[in-house]
Amino acid sequence: MSEKLVVAYGDIYQDWQLGAGDGTQPTNPIRAKLATEILRQHLGEAINVIDPLGEVNQTEVRADVIAALKSIHDSDYIDRTLAGNCSQWVGTKPAVAEAGLAMFAGTMRATEMILNGETKVAFNPQGAKHHAQKASAEGFCAFNDMVWAALEFQRGGLKPLYLDFDIHAGDGVYHMLKNTGVPTISIHNGAVYPWDSEMQAGSGKRAEFHHPESHAYNFNVAMGDGDDAFIWAMDAAALIIDSYQPDVILLAAGADGHTGSSRLGQTNNYTEVGFRYAAEVVAKLAIQHADGRVLIGGAGGYQPLKETPETWALVVETIFNTVVGRNTVAGREAVAGRVNHVALVGEAN
Repeated sequence: MSEKLVVAYGDIYQDWQLGAGDGTQPTNPIRAKLATEILRQHLGEAINVIDPLGEVNQTEVRADVIAALKSIHDSDYIDRTLAGNCSQWVGTKPAVAEAGLAMFAGTMRATEMILNGETKVAFNPQGAKHHAQKASAEGFCAFNDMVWAALEFQRGGLKPLYLDFDIHAGDGVYHMLKNTGVPTISIHNGAVYPWDSEMQAGSGKRAEFHHPESHAYNFNVAMGDGDDAFIWAMDAAALIIDSYQPDVILLAAGADGHTGSSRLGQTNNYTEVGFRYAAEVVAKLAIQHADGRVLIGGAGGYQPLKETPETWALVVETIFNTVVGRNTVAGREAVAGRVNHVALVGEAN
């Protein structure tokens, strides 16, 4: 079973309709379905798509998920949100709340399967809701699944490390894990939401902004930066990951830095070259330090019909193929050593 990629996906994810509920809100969940379909097509029998709430005893599973939510979030906040009342959607939306619960459950199941040795690489396309805070929803995120996963890995005797290359800083994860000893690394635009003074230097330029005492590391890219900045940050992040030698890597694989028009506007110009490079670095580090264990959440991505699902599939497939040693060019390059970033940047130009 560990030779299969686990993907946590259920059609209930499609009820995550924020805003007016007509699919026009930037987080259109069709992206999760499309990414899952691409991975099915590419991997065939090497993929195991699991129902986030399981096939039986869903009432019991739901109770377990609520308990997990309340282990990291304020209880009153969870009760209000599950009743359908949240600042991130319009009106009372219990169906949206149930979709959010299922999305959190998907990361729970993926985490448990990694801990049990049933898989090495798992992906939840509607996971990594990295802006959610302890007592509030922020940035389209209600429940912070990666915080729960990191703490669950820690309880299971592993050393987790969280890496985030969404174009928006992983502020909720950072603040909720600040005093736990779990390292957090965030590669993000320094001049856009969430405007966090502990994560964004505010210079508008590429910058490193670290808090080693809190095991927190931030790489700010500039507005419009492309693959060269992404590769610069990934190379520097790799040195930090090498120093921590984690037993499992948690990755928020945001696709919202992809070049082109998106529903939040264009802020950066990453391409498939940069995303593939980042995935190869993660895979190589996972092989070196974590016996190949990687938990991946989709995080942001606002080109839902093409660029976002294609980017997620590229990142996940590259990591999985490399970790399990499938005969791919990406896998051979990553195992042999980090690819030459100068050549990669040349390809992107």
